[in-house]
Amino acid sequence: MRHILILTVALGCTFPIAVAQDSALPVRIETGVSGHIHPALCVSKKGTLVAVYCKSEYKPYLVTRSTDAGKTWSKPTLFPHTVNTQVYPGSLTTLADGRLVHAWNVWYTAETGPKSRHIAYSISSDDGLTWSEPKNLAKPKDAKLGSVIRHPFVELSPTAWLISLMDRTTVYNPETGAETPFGDGRNHGLTPIVRTAKGTLVSGKGLRSTDAGKTWDAIKPFPDVSTQGWRHEMIAIKNGWLLASQIVGPGVGGEKIHFIVSRDDGKTWDLDRPVEFYNPARAIGGRACPRTVEINADTLGTIFYDTEAKQTGGNGVFFRTMPVRMLGK
Repeated sequence: MRHILILTVALGCTFPIAVAQDSALPVRIETGVSGHIHPALCVSKKGTLVAVYCKSEYKPYLVTRSTDAGKTWSKPTLFPHTVNTQVYPGSLTTLADGRLVHAWNVWYTAETGPKSRHIAYSISSDDGLTWSEPKNLAKPKDAKLGSVIRHPFVELSPTAWLISLMDRTTVYNPETGAETPFGDGRNHGLTPIVRTAKGTLVSGKGLRSTDAGKTWDAIKPFPDVSTQGWRHEMIAIKNGWLLASQIVGPGVGGEKIHFIVSRDDGKTWDLDRPVEFYNPARAIGGRACPRTVEINADTLGTIFYDTEAKQTGGNGVFFRTMPVRMLGK
């Protein structure tokens, strides 16, 4: 197994909020978090990192930015369109034209009485400084199931966003608000779908398509990113590799975060040689929910949370970079 960094010593230190002493160490963005924290992360075409997360159950829902590759972060502020609603955290996506799309989950009471969720989204044209008035996706047909988003969508074209939701997999037209089934019409559930550098689609269900979703081939073996699809992630980076997160160890949050890598367009995955990303030598707590972006050709950045990080100043949301080369053979 290749080890990137054992963080026992690093996590014994106390860092000021949003200031790192070393880019190889975790940067603390927030303290005192609990509940559905579940951060999301994106990087703009200008290199600005934008993150959102819940500080506690349902709200406050906060947004923060970094313009120096995650070394420092702005003071987290309330995301304006969620001040008066209860929220389950969502996702962030960077469009080809440079705009950012933040989609989140709104709790509401259905006509039949149960509490359910639907999707709202807002767009930023200035690297996350301001956000448009929200629009809503259609509410789920089954309120008991609800409609939940947790992963960035795939922009097939400016008028076709491939979105993998808990209750449906849909192609959404942001100009008209219309939805159409994707590919063969199957529901991939609350799992990530990514498009590789070669244009191949890989689903968190362990499926791979080279014909825009019309047909799918099973990938075996494949990292388990679907059992708890809101917790795990999968991303494609520009050099053609893919990575998926894996939480290792007993308990709710496990004890380590590993990355499983594919270097052949998603055909095979190096499950026997996981890349260790985070190992505090104790229980992590919570569910960590790492979310990773490619900052540049050399560097990845990951946001995650740790609810057992008492020696670092309390439960918190953290950010850490790692070199892309550490994913290599």
